[in-house]
Amino acid sequence: MRRVLLVISLAIVATALVHLRREEARVRYETYRCQARQVALRRELWDQQVLLGERTSPGRIRRTAEAMALGLAERTYVSGLGASPGGEVAQRPR
Repeated sequence: MRRVLLVISLAIVATALVHLRREEARVRYETYRCQARQVALRRELWDQQVLLGERTSPGRIRRTAEAMALGLAERTYVSGLGASPGGEVAQRPR
């Protein structure tokens, strides 16, 4: 009777170990997959930051404003001190 219980106990322990090792392998694979995705996302983030830097550079904004003829390239101001008596707008010294 003891031998039967011992064999059954060992079988249960062996089955549990197999399941634990399978789960460990699955979790390890998932970890590697997540790390690879993290690397890809960091590369994508870096590419987007470079693109954002290019699109928001002062030179690029100036060229875009000039191309659209918005009149934003010149720096003018209107104030009580800057306006001439005729109502003309004085340009800020460069």
